[in-house]
Formats: sequence, C-alpha cells, structure tokens
Amino acid sequence: MKAYHAKDIRNIAIVGHNSVGKTILTESIAFYTGAITRLGSIDEGTTLSDYSPNEIEKKYSIRSAVVALEHKNTKLNLIDCPGYADFIGETYGAIKVSDTVLVTVSAASTQGTEVGTENGFEIAAQMNKPVAIFVNKCDYENADYDKVIGNLKTAFSSSVTEFQFPVGSGENFKGIVDVLDMKMYVNENGKSVAHDIPGDMVDKAQEIRSALVENIASTDEALMEKFFEEEDLSPEDFNNGFRKAFLEGMINPVFCGSAIKGTGIGLLVNKFIDIFLSPLEHKTLCVQKGEDIEVAVDESKPFSAFIFKTVAEAHVGDMSYFKVITGKLSGATDVKNNEANSERIGQVSISTGKSRNEVPEIYAGDIGAVVKLKYSKTNDSLFDKSVNYTIKPIELPNHLIWEAVRTKDKKDDAKIGQALTALSNEDPTFGYEINPELHQTIIHGQGVKHIDTIIEKLRDRFGIEIDVMEPKIPYRETITSTSEGSYRHKKQSGGKGQFGEVHMRLRPRKRGEGYNFVDAIVGGSIPSRFIPAVEKGVNETLVDGVISGSKVIDLEVELFFGKFHDVDSSEMAFKIASRMCFKDLFKKATPILLEPINTLVVTCPEDYTGDIMGDISSKRGRPEGMEAKGGKQVITAKVPLSELYRYSTTLKTMTQGKGSFVTEFSHYEVVPYDVQAKIVEKYEASKGQEEEE
Repeated sequence: MKAYHAKDIRNIAIVGHNSVGKTILTESIAFYTGAITRLGSIDEGTTLSDYSPNEIEKKYSIRSAVVALEHKNTKLNLIDCPGYADFIGETYGAIKVSDTVLVTVSAASTQGTEVGTENGFEIAAQMNKPVAIFVNKCDYENADYDKVIGNLKTAFSSSVTEFQFPVGSGENFKGIVDVLDMKMYVNENGKSVAHDIPGDMVDKAQEIRSALVENIASTDEALMEKFFEEEDLSPEDFNNGFRKAFLEGMINPVFCGSAIKGTGIGLLVNKFIDIFLSPLEHKTLCVQKGEDIEVAVDESKPFSAFIFKTVAEAHVGDMSYFKVITGKLSGATDVKNNEANSERIGQVSISTGKSRNEVPEIYAGDIGAVVKLKYSKTNDSLFDKSVNYTIKPIELPNHLIWEAVRTKDKKDDAKIGQALTALSNEDPTFGYEINPELHQTIIHGQGVKHIDTIIEKLRDRFGIEIDVMEPKIPYRETITSTSEGSYRHKKQSGGKGQFGEVHMRLRPRKRGEGYNFVDAIVGGSIPSRFIPAVEKGVNETLVDGVISGSKVIDLEVELFFGKFHDVDSSEMAFKIASRMCFKDLFKKATPILLEPINTLVVTCPEDYTGDIMGDISSKRGRPEGMEAKGGKQVITAKVPLSELYRYSTTLKTMTQGKGSFVTEFSHYEVVPYDVQAKIVEKYEASKGQEEEE
C-alpha cells in the first residue's frame, strides 16, 4: 500500500449498538473495494475485524479494529468498534482519531433508538466530530426504515437528514433511491446499476430532496436567501453548505442498504470519498505550557502523533496504533513521548485487521502501527524532539464496576501486579488498586463483560488464574460512651515469664477529631521504657478494629495506671496487655460502625425515573433531586457504598441499557443497628472459619 497524503485519506469510526452489523458492514466495504475476494463470516470467525480468539469464540467485537482500504486513489481507514458499552473505551479511542463517525443502526430494530446509537452520538459531540448514519439490514424481516428515521429524528432532532431511502423492505427490498443524483440503484451481478426512479416514488424523492436542500440552506443566511429566490441551490452552493453544516454537526446525513447483500455499499463508499471529511478539515486539541491550543494536520511541520489503542499480539508483542497529526514518520526514527522518554521506532505498518503491511513512511492525517514501544501506552503522544506541546488525552468514562480478586496459586502473587499494569496500559478504561486497608486487590472496569475479558487475558496471556469476590467495604469503628478497666497479661512456663498490667480509659471524640493517646502515668506504676509498647499495642489494634475488622477512628485512650515485674515485664508483655485491654474496653463503650456514603448521579430517560428512585430507596439511599438535562433526567442521591456493588448491571436491566451513572465518595454515616448486627455476625463467623483452618 502506497503512502497517502491527508487530502486523500478518510478516517471513519464505525460505531453503534451491538448486533446492528458493523463488522459485516466493514467486511462488505472491504469486499467492494477488492481488499478481500470473499465475504467473511462472524459464525465462522473469518471476518477482518473480529480476529482475536476471544472474539471468534464469543462472536462479538471486544476491541476496535483498523481496516485500511484503497479505492479511487483514496485511502479509507475504517475503525470497526465494539457495540457493547463494556468496551466503550475502544469507541472513545476510535472517535478521537476519526474525521467522520458513521453510526450504524438496524432497520429491523424494535427497541427504538438503542444505547449504542446514543453513545456514538454523545461521544462524537464531546469530540466535535461529524456524524453520518447508515441504516443497515433493510432486507431483514420486519425492517421499517421510516420508523427508524422517526426514532432518530425524535432522539437527535431534524439534523437527521435522509440522503437515501430504500425501495421496498424485507424480502421485497430491491434497491436504493439516492436523492442527491435522483437515481435508483439496484444490485445487478454484484454491481450497483443506476435506473430512473419509479414513477410512484418520484414525488417522495422530490419531497425528501427538497427537505434536504432546505435543511442545508437553513444553516447559513446567505444560502437561505438564495434558496428563497431560486427554490434550489447550485451544486457548488449545495456542496459548500453541506460540508460546513456537516462539520458543525448541523446535518447528519442518512444512508441505507444491506451490508450482508452488498446493496448500497458502493454508494456509501463513494459518499466516503465525495462528502466525508478528510483529516485536513479538523484540528486536534493540544496542550502547550498549560494552555489549550488547536493544531492542524500538516505534514510540513515536525512529527507528532497520538496513540489511541494498544494490542498485545501473539508472536509480535505490543502493537501501538496511532494517528499522525503533523509531519511524517518513518522507521528507524527516534521520538519522545509525554514523559520525554525516548522511543526508537522500528518498522511502521498499515493494518487491515490482523494483516499488516510494512511501509517506508506515513504522513500526517494517516493511521499506522508500530510494535514494542518501551515506555508509551494508549492515550500517550509521540513527538519529534523539537515539538513543545502534547496532544490532549481522551477523557475516558469513570469505572462502573469493581471486583476483588486473588490468585488461585500463591506463586502468582509476585507477577499479578505486573500483569494488571500491562492490561491497564493497554486499556485505560480498566484499572486496579492494591488496597492495604482491605488487604485486597480491587479491579475496576466498565461492566461484567469487560471484567470477564480481563480475567481471560490474565489466564491466557499471563497464565494467572484468579478468584473473584465481592470487595470488602472500608467501614470505620468508633465508640459512643466512656469505658474504663484493666488487663493483666501473665504467663509463666519455666524460665523467664511474661508480666504486664495496664489500666485504661476510652472516651469518644467528635467526628473528624481522630485518635489521641494520653500518657497519664504518675509515680512510675509503669516504667517509661514500657509506655511506647503500650501505645504500639493500641495503635496496632486500631488498624484491624475490634467488631468488624475495620479501622478505628475518633476516640481517646488514656493510660492512667499499671503494674510491672522487675524480671518478667517486657515490651511484648505490655503490648499484648494493651491490645487485650483496648479490645475489652472498646466493646463496653457502645461501639458503632460508620459506613462510606457515595454520591450517586444517574442519567436516564424520563420513563425510567420511577423505577430508579424506588430502587435507590430500597438500597437505603436518599434521593436529593432530579433535573432535566440534554433530553434526559439526572437523579442525584446519597447511597451506601455497600449497596452499589454491581449497580451497573442493575441499572442496565432497569433501563434497557439506556441509563448511565457516576459515583464518588461523599462522607461516613452511622450504620443502622440491624445492619451493623449482621456485619458483626458475619465478621465473627469469618474469624471462626480462619481459626478452624
């Protein structure tokens, strides 16, 4: 494949809901352009896009795939994205480097506007990328193109504008009317052949074309005046008006067809070339000395590029996919990354699915890949040493699910940290933390499928088998009354014995005042050399708590008396005595548990607000308000963290996948007595099991 310049490149992210046919659409375009001689099959695992073992086994996309094609001296970089929201990080990366977003929908959908469609529009809007729509599966039973168009216009306004419409539907689907050139196109012997529009469809075609022209004219005052005068636009005015409106998101052109049958694919590819945007028509947001700047695609400037995905390929290593923003890149080049680490670029490649073609160089605006970068990861930038800005990284969604994990084989403990780091570098929507307080490794992701995929990668790539369990909750223990007492630790078993006796008082403190130790010994009842041991014994007990195994906060411990033995007393004896005394007194001081309360913000269609509010109440949550925003309702509530485990699954079920949420820690509150009793009982039972083991 030859090197292409930006004006002859089209970077297109193909996004949408799962099972609408994105992968087969990509396959059909590859077949039409001659890149493949036979259409691949998802069931047989032979498509260009879904080539990883996991994707072949599961029969759905897990990661985005770059498919580079050539047609009419134009390079098409298609990026086929997963449909499941669990892998939405792949969609963010693809849209970041695309110049046009093609949202694919199914003409046979019975669900209205689906969540994958909405996500595509929303992410494109965040990144200021134009959106076109392809209505697929017009040949399917129950296909209803007009209904789908109505749903799209309801969801995304009149900017959704038909450029085509199908002739017939289901088994009677015969072809496509294109209102730009006012022709009907029919597949004949695998080729798209133009015919006159049937007489009974001319009026519909004229009506849609008039609406299209008026829509474009309405985006510009000068064009609107011409339209009123002439009731039409010249081809030049139409094209200029469309490109401006398309770039600004004021027009979302709709195309249609059947990917599996190839109907409409040639028309769509020609639209890619004729009306989709080139990299020259976008600027990239960068940061220079703390200030946001926009950088245009320009191959005459020093090299800069953005890494939008990383994939570990068997027998190859880590493959980094990037878009060149300025300059050009060739092999055997030294560049730097965000952290000013030097990277040696080996061979530059162009990818078509799993196939890679080595190229001598790649120019600004194009998408390529390199292997085995030492320091750079997804969301990083690469630069010539003379460049003094960085490319702004993708603002990725918050984690929606969290699980605790542990290795099944203890020998894997030493390597799981390195494995998790590698996976988080590859996929920034995955994260992990080793929580010293909970003594657990917690992994974070976008959903159950996402976490399952991570677990499979740990097993298949790193040979680590793990168990998954519900994460512990970081409760806090404290007291509400004062207690006083003593404890004597005495042990005599031949030779030197152990002796230490302490008398202490426990007092509650106000929330947030923390822990305080008071040495009130007078008269040397405990020698000063043993006081640090007493304090250490208390401090160690604070870490693991008394009634639930949780950290102890907000109390004061006063050591006011004790006894010692000249021979048998030791630091260890006094440490043990203080631990036991503290535990006894803590239980007598009316202990309570505090639990973390999170702020939960749910965004959903209005139809689901009643169910969500009811569910929040059932989780001991307190709704705090609801407001309309962007055509949806935003519910804010305070909910105990313990009630939010796998909330993403609950919300997805309640809203058919159309609800989203973010959550963050707010404060601690007292646990209700009945809930505390269950937590304490569970803790005591777990201690008993540990002792038996």
